[in-house]
Amino acid sequence: MKQKWTRLSKRMLFMYCMLGGLIFLFSPPRITGKLQLAYARLFTWPLAKSRKLTLISRPATAPQDLASTDYRTLKTQNRRLKNDLANLTAQLGEARAQIDQLAQMRTVPEWEFMRFLPATVVATSGRGRTELIINRGQEEGVTEGSYVMGADDHSIIGRVSHVSPHVAKVKLITDPTSVIPVEIGQTGVQGLMEGNKIGLVPARHAIKPGDPVKARKMPGFLDVAIITAEVAQCKPGDEPLLLDITIRPVSDIANLMRVFVVTSGK
Repeated sequence: MKQKWTRLSKRMLFMYCMLGGLIFLFSPPRITGKLQLAYARLFTWPLAKSRKLTLISRPATAPQDLASTDYRTLKTQNRRLKNDLANLTAQLGEARAQIDQLAQMRTVPEWEFMRFLPATVVATSGRGRTELIINRGQEEGVTEGSYVMGADDHSIIGRVSHVSPHVAKVKLITDPTSVIPVEIGQTGVQGLMEGNKIGLVPARHAIKPGDPVKARKMPGFLDVAIITAEVAQCKPGDEPLLLDITIRPVSDIANLMRVFVVTSGK
């Protein structure tokens, strides 16, 4: 019998396989269904083991290599939350800085009833940076003529010359067209500061370089006089009875970034 199987030709083997396949193909469904279930029961365990071995031997896939929509969505949300946290941290730092500056200003008793509105310089204009644009306007209570103070050195640097709902233009004391009533030195000699000059000061007053120049108290704008500049030079003017006084700002106007809009609280 063994010799017959050994001498079986390939053609006959093919014919047997074809015949078996046709028999299986045209067999009733109830018979083929039983054969499929028997096959499944017989090879369930080997197939399950081979699947586990395949999963174990498969290299782990890095998260960045995953193309799933869920992963991309979570990654985007995580990035957005990190950005929101960074923005809130920056805003918190800004608020703390403003609170510290306002707290320092409240230590001056004369300023107790004055209102200081924090603002940021958003742009400059005019020749030689003689005007600033700040991010406060009518909606925050800013009016034309309001004095503006440097946030770092607490000196008057100009006045609001134009205001719109959300921004305002500040004319600096360095602008030749700026006119601010001032008092000079400890004696309170009064005059008008026009740009970097002070006029209408009688020659009888003893004024010397380094004397403080303060923006004069004005009802509705300033409750008390606040420093704005200092005398740089003083000499007899063209008019015999008047002095020619040149001033310089005490604030670093060229590098201003934060200011306060000052209004009377009374």
